[in-house]
Formats: sequence, C-alpha cells, structure tokens
Amino acid sequence: MHRKLTSMLVIGSLLLMLASCQTTVSFPNAPLGANDLDVLEIAGVLAKPEGNGPFPAVVILHACGGVMQHINAGWTSYLNSIGYAALAVDTFGSRGYGKCPNPIWSASTFFVKDAYGALDYLAKQAFIDASRVAVIGFSVGADHINNSLIPWRVRGPGERDFKAAIAFYGRCRSIGLYPEGSIPLMEVIAEGDKNTYSVGCSHLNSRIQVHMIAGAHHAFDSPEYNGKTDPAGNHMQYSAAATKEAREHTRIFLEKHLGKSR
Repeated sequence: MHRKLTSMLVIGSLLLMLASCQTTVSFPNAPLGANDLDVLEIAGVLAKPEGNGPFPAVVILHACGGVMQHINAGWTSYLNSIGYAALAVDTFGSRGYGKCPNPIWSASTFFVKDAYGALDYLAKQAFIDASRVAVIGFSVGADHINNSLIPWRVRGPGERDFKAAIAFYGRCRSIGLYPEGSIPLMEVIAEGDKNTYSVGCSHLNSRIQVHMIAGAHHAFDSPEYNGKTDPAGNHMQYSAAATKEAREHTRIFLEKHLGKSR
C-alpha cells in the first residue's frame, strides 16, 4: 500500500512538473489571401525547453481527437527534451467542436490558417528563432499538411514560412505531385495501417522522405486510442517501440532541416 501511494505521488509530481512547463496561449489565425476576412482567435498549448533561447520550434496539428495527452504531454515533452519549443494548435476546440466526425474535420482551410497563425505568433516571441520553425500533423492533421499546406504554397518566396513538415500516419495519395520548391516533407506511416492512410505512400516523389514502421498500427503513439477504431475504420494500437522509432526519425529530420537545436 505504501509503495502504491508513493508511486501515485511520484506520478502526480511529474504531471505537475510537466504542466508547469506549459502555457495556454491564443493567437489570430492567418488569412489566406488579401480578401480573407475570417479571422478567429485560436487556442493552443505552448511548451518550451528551459532557458531563454532562441529555440527552434514546431507547430503541431492534432488528430481527430483534438489536443490529447499523446500530444500535449508526449510529443511536446519529447520535443522540449531535444531542444525545440512546441505549440499544439486546438483547431476543433477553438471553434466549439469536439472530436471527429464534426463539421470541420475535413476542411483544410481551418487547419492551414491555424498553422500559419501559430507560425506568426511564434515568430513574435523573443525565445523563438523565427527562421527555424517546422510543422507536424497527426492523422487528420497530417492529411491537411499533405492535401493543402504543401500544395497550396500559401506563402510566397521571401515570406515567412515553415522550414519543414512531418506527417504522421496521414493519407499520401494526394501529394503525388509534390510541387517544385516545396518545403521538405517526411511521411511516417505504419505497416498495419491498411485502410486508407498508408495507401499511395510507396508511390511518392523521391524527394519526399518516407518511413514505414514495421508492425505498427494507426495512432501507434497514442495510449488513449489503443484498441479503438477511428472514423475511417482504422484499427488503432499503441506501441512504445514504434513511438520511439518515430521520434528518432523526427529528431534526425528536424536536425537536418532546422539545424542543431542546442
């Protein structure tokens, strides 16, 4: 009983320490063109490493479940540990919606506007190196990176833009025509993701980096989704080993395109 209580106290202390490193922030989303007047205040969770920086940073676009623990505790903590600030964007909650399916889950415009709003917000922070910011998306967030953020080319030459993008277990079929001059893109997909998400990934342009994680399933990095089925019918199964492998691919890719974090 004593050991169980001690373990609970240690876990509680760690969670409090984690929470103390995070800040809830808000920022306006970015317009897509001069005639876009649909500006909305977007909520997010910002976590940064210890110290004053300036740090390279990562904008995170969530999966169908919104900003869940595998993002605001798992990935933000990992990114902080290797020297990156992380801003998890709450596209659904900021508009009063819960998890998928909802009226906006397939609308790329919202995710793209929010992503660039987060980039512009980070660029104004003294502890962020605005020239070294990447974007990462999970599942539906990855879809919107693949479907829209990459091919739309929202920012022109010389304008502030992401330096790189990573898509975790997202649909690949829509990026066969990877535009010349696009930002570097990495796809991390799961071998067991056999419904819609991994379809087409093997046929991507050779300029896109693709890593297939053997034996992994959709949402392999999310304990909350373990054993469930997503709206597209994908079986979801957590794997610590697959998560570790995905994080190592992430570390190497970010270091290559954003430079050493420390």
